[in-house]
Amino acid sequence: MVLTIDAGNTKTKWALFDASGNICHQDACLNAEIATAKLLPDTLNCTQIMISNVAGAQHAEQLQQSITPYSAAITWVTASKQAAGVINNYTTPTSLGTDRWAALIAAWHLHHATCVVVNAGTATTIDAIIHREDKGRSYGEFIGGMILPGIDLMQTSLGTATAQLPKTAAQLNQQAVIKPFANTTSDAIFSGAIHATLGAITQMLQATEQLSTMPKLIISGGNAGVIEQALLQQDSAYSMIQHSQKTVTIADNLVLQGLYLLAQPVFNATSQSTLS
Repeated sequence: MVLTIDAGNTKTKWALFDASGNICHQDACLNAEIATAKLLPDTLNCTQIMISNVAGAQHAEQLQQSITPYSAAITWVTASKQAAGVINNYTTPTSLGTDRWAALIAAWHLHHATCVVVNAGTATTIDAIIHREDKGRSYGEFIGGMILPGIDLMQTSLGTATAQLPKTAAQLNQQAVIKPFANTTSDAIFSGAIHATLGAITQMLQATEQLSTMPKLIISGGNAGVIEQALLQQDSAYSMIQHSQKTVTIADNLVLQGLYLLAQPVFNATSQSTLS
């Protein structure tokens, strides 16, 4: 049984995978609550723990305390030059965020095709993987990506830095249509955040297609549903995303799935940092 832990900027999520790769338990908490969180019920245990932590050293110490009760091999994942069929073309491969690295690996194994991977959380990351062939061997090549403030962070940052703009993030109403000509301030801020995000995704899709084929679009993270819903409302300005709607995948737990893949013996020989 493999326990995977994704410690992000705001929340920590975890999942327990059985020998068949199925999730048999999962949960999440705010980072501030990790010290009191119970990762597994008493009836479950694990033999291996894979951790992606982008929340800093103090949170890592708290995570270490949380996993102390488990007699398991512990791996604090770091990005490497290559792993699990994916080549990492970051200038300094180990500086790539571990959550992005795990998500890229999961995305590649989801489709084994050229794809754009969106992680929509506190920050929004938009990364591209190109399908490559070498001597009959198929692999994914991560060529780079973008990082921008998440949809909520874009909105709240405006409120923090200005005197008269709302300080809370508006939420997408299912009946609402997101238009560039919003007629309330909160709607205008929300529309700006959404269109900025979709514009960046469109740019990445176009740039990736020029290097390969029409990429599949994979979206994960807390705001994945918001982006998916916004995609369904798009006008011709985002015709490329409309054209590829049949290739859009909303993937829950993409980082956790990638961590599970990295735990597999066939992949585990790659360069990772292990503490026990």
